[in-house]
Amino acid sequence: MTQPSNSTVEKVKEWITLSIAIVTCIAGIIFWVQSASNSKFERVEKQISELKAELNQIRQDNNKILRVVGRLEGRLNN
Repeated sequence: MTQPSNSTVEKVKEWITLSIAIVTCIAGIIFWVQSASNSKFERVEKQISELKAELNQIRQDNNKILRVVGRLEGRLNN
């Protein structure tokens, strides 16, 4: 009678071990995907901030150009 009880306990231990291994594997994959995505998001955010800075510079340069063109047109009309 101890033999069937022992095999049942061993099977339960194996199932518990397998379940823990599967959960650990899934958690590892989720962590890996999140950390891989974080670096990509950080890189994209950095590029976006650089583009915003460049757009602001372009706007400032355009304003200067428009002022110079306006002055030139004023001189040509006089």
